[in-house]
This record gives sequence, structure tokens and C-alpha cells, in this order.
Amino acid sequence: MNTKLLLPPALALGGAALLLVPVRPSAAFSKIGGSLGEGQRDVRVFDNFLDATANDNANIPAMFPGWTGAEQAVWKGIVEWGSTLHGDGSGDPQGGNLLGNGGANFDAFWSGNATSVGSSNNNIASSLADCGGGGTLAFCETPISDGWRIRFCDEWNWDDGPGTIGTRFDIQGVMAHEYGHALGLGHSGTGLATMAPSVGAGSTSIRSIHADDTAGIQCIYGVASGTKPVITATVGNPGGTLLTIHGSNFPASNNEVWFTSDTSTATGSDPIVRVLGVNSANGGTLISVAVPANAGPGDVIVNGPGSGGNTLSNAFPTDLVNTFGMPPATGPAITNVSPSSIPALIPGTAETISITGTGLDLATQVLVDGSPVDPARFTIVGPTSITLDMPQVNSLGAHSIGVTDGSNTSTFPVSVVAVTGIVLQAGTGDPGNVVDRDDGLTFHFAGTPGKTYRLVASLSGVPSVAPGVINLSLGNNFQQIFNAGNYLIPAAGWLSVTFPSGNLIDPGPGGRTFYNQMIDLAPPSPYETGNLQTFLLVQ
Repeated sequence: MNTKLLLPPALALGGAALLLVPVRPSAAFSKIGGSLGEGQRDVRVFDNFLDATANDNANIPAMFPGWTGAEQAVWKGIVEWGSTLHGDGSGDPQGGNLLGNGGANFDAFWSGNATSVGSSNNNIASSLADCGGGGTLAFCETPISDGWRIRFCDEWNWDDGPGTIGTRFDIQGVMAHEYGHALGLGHSGTGLATMAPSVGAGSTSIRSIHADDTAGIQCIYGVASGTKPVITATVGNPGGTLLTIHGSNFPASNNEVWFTSDTSTATGSDPIVRVLGVNSANGGTLISVAVPANAGPGDVIVNGPGSGGNTLSNAFPTDLVNTFGMPPATGPAITNVSPSSIPALIPGTAETISITGTGLDLATQVLVDGSPVDPARFTIVGPTSITLDMPQVNSLGAHSIGVTDGSNTSTFPVSVVAVTGIVLQAGTGDPGNVVDRDDGLTFHFAGTPGKTYRLVASLSGVPSVAPGVINLSLGNNFQQIFNAGNYLIPAAGWLSVTFPSGNLIDPGPGGRTFYNQMIDLAPPSPYETGNLQTFLLVQ
């Protein structure tokens, strides 16, 4: 079926009597039969418009990130039919129109560019150099249930807006009309409706659907369900790798999250970038999802289990980096800390503790037992994640990790436990860390409280092994080992010792690498040894 379109004014006036008969007493919309299923919500553009004015809009409004020209105009045309406002509804400067007025169980999904015009069921809008005359501006090929194709006739001059368009025809408005046919609507007998059969050159009036159009789409798809998932905000992170979605009615598990593709997709392929099996949190108000590598700026949709428009959320904008909409202003909240049992000493500066929750990107400080942690020890990964290099605390047992934005503070209980075996940290504890002799050197020791351990050091990383007695990872067969002291582990499970610069040897002009290890001297043998730590001493 080819559903024809909008006619230029002369022909529209000539056929005016036909538009008035028969007159409906309650509604003027008409239906052509059929509707788009959940698998037919994608919309793409193959941008082959001939007019320069079809692609001269280089401005990117906030709610349409990443797209310009004809693509942006088409995207605006389809979101007008959405169940609710697209983002905050802004993006159309003509007449103060807010985009997204359908109020039905229907939402289209902007899917970017296609590699060609495709067939009549690939859901692609493009231009056609010659429609054969007859006053046709554009037309929609259906069978609807299997998809559609919309063609703009390039006998006419096209404009991508967004403001006044002179004597040209409006891509955004005509797309809104033709997409109405794809939804299953015929022409309307209401002259102000987007689905009226004609529009004049220079007019942008059919960008905004009329009450009659709303009645039509609600008749086909039903009024938007109160259980339909609703997105109210999207929050990206600096790397564009994690997206947090705020809203309501998200099912607890087995959701799909749809992203716009960042590259042109083949006409016969699924153009939607999908993440499957996604869980929600906070009573169905929060979803955090890793962004696929092939996703780009555009729309995001949450698709719950089942089928039908009432399982599909509204389409909401995101550039994967910034915040769109208004996330709940509740401050940061911790929902979990992993691991919950934290060793008294974890060598190195690796951030091995994971803090998860909501609004964590709002945190200004991380706290341990209410005291701020050095900012160098934690990273705010995104709204749902912070990683932490746990500082040492003054006792084993119950402690708390917290986050605060200065006004709101959230804490989570953890337990600090004695280390297993013997643990040593030299300097920062990172492999090959550099120590300036003038600054002195700090060691951290950890083990069983009440036990005494010996620190040994060497300039050689060749092992020293006495079978059945001891196995060291340094010392060159016991020929290059010196004793750096015996140390009693206190009740806190760890101990810090600093060697002043005067206690350290001259490393020479090139510096020297030192190897360090702890030994449990308590019998019986073989004696227990700890981890090997190295540092480069420089002057």
C-alpha cells in the first residue's frame, strides 16, 4: 500500500469538497488498518536529499544530541507522536511547540542512518529524485505490520528548519505526517490536524499534532498505560561507558536497554543497539548499564519483558556523557561495598574496594568512619560506582565507609579483618615504586596481632632457599641479606615504621633497587615468609 501524502495548495483546494464528506460527528481521523508492533519502532534516514537547504542546519539542540540536518528534522518529526515529552520537549522554535504529545502506548526509536533506501519494510526515510508528478510531496509505503518506507519527492525544495523555511517544504512536519501513516492513520478531515492531506510551502504548522491526531493514535495503540516504564533522566559518565537511567515502572529483571547506533547500519539488519538481561534497582526507579562500544548519541529506551507498547518506555535523549532531565535530588546513596570484609593492609595504590549505589557522581568526599579520605585514594567512576584504595584504620572489627555531597551523607558498614599470612608494603607498595632518599622510607607491616616478624632486605632478587627451613625470594643464596629489625604487630593488625633519610644508604647516581620480605621467626620450621616488595631508592 502507498499512502499518499500531502498535496500542494492548488490541488488541495481543488479537492476540498472531498475532504468534507462524510463528516464524523466526534472525530475526523481515519485508519488504514494495522499498527506497528514492538519490533517496528526503529526509524532511520538514508540522507540523499538533493537540496542544500535540506542539510544546512548545523545547530544541535539539547534534546537532540549528535545529529544535524535532515536527520535531526526527521527525528523531531517522529518524537512528536511519542507517549510523553521527548526529554523536556524542547527543540522546535516554531510556535513554542513542545515535542511529544501522543499520550498513547506508542514510542518511536531514533536509530540513526541506513546504508541505502532499503525496501518497503525497512523503516527508512529518504528522498526520491522523481515521484512522477501529480502533486505528490511525499508518500509512505506500508504494509505497516512488517514495516514501512517513507520517500520525500525531490521535485520539490526541502528545508531542514528548524526556524522559518521560506518557500520550501518542511522535512520535520512532512515526516510527522507520513509517519502518522506508518502508525496506521489515514488522512484527517480536521484542517488543523497533522494528518490533514495537504500543506503549503513555507508552512511548519503540521509539526505539532492536533487533538484529532492524538485521538487517532490513542485509538490504535491505546492510552498510555499507568504501568508503562517511564524515563525521566539519563546520566552519563566522562568516558561515555556507563549510563544511569532514572524513572519509574522499570521491571526488576530481564529488561532490554536500546541505544542509537553510532554508525550507519545495513538496511536488512536490526539497527538498534541492545543490551539484554538488565536489572533495575531502587524499586524499579533506577537502571545502570554499561554502554556498548557501537552505541552513540541519540535516544535510549527501556523495554521490559513481554510485548506491546505498554512494556516499552518513552524514548529519552542521551549523549552518553552528560545529564539529561532531572535526576532525583536525594544526594549520593551507598547500596553496597565489596568486599564487605576488608584486610587490615592491602599493599599498593590499586583501588580494590568497590562502592556501588545511586547518585555517587554527586559525592564530594568519601569517608571512612566519618573522616574524609585523601581524594587521591578514590575515583568517582559514575553515578553508580566509586572505587577506593582503602586507608588503614586503627582497629580490627566494625567500621563504616561513607559518601557525602556536603549536605547528604550515606554510610555502609564494613568489617576490617586481620590479614591472612604476612603482608608487607614498602613505600607506595606498587611494583618498582621510587623512593627519594631525602624523604625517608615508610614500611607497613601486617599479620597476626601479637606476633613478631623480621624484616629482611637485599640488593639481590635472586632467591635464598634452605629446603625444609626457609624459602626467600631475595638474598642471592643468603649472601646478600641484612636484617632491618623485628616488629610486633599490635591489636590493630598492622604497623607503620619510617626509616629517616639518615638511616638509608647512598643509592649512587643511578639509584638502587631493594628487595624486601617479612619472616615469621616462630618455630617450628619451615619459617613462614610474606610477599616480596621492591622499591627503587634514588638520591
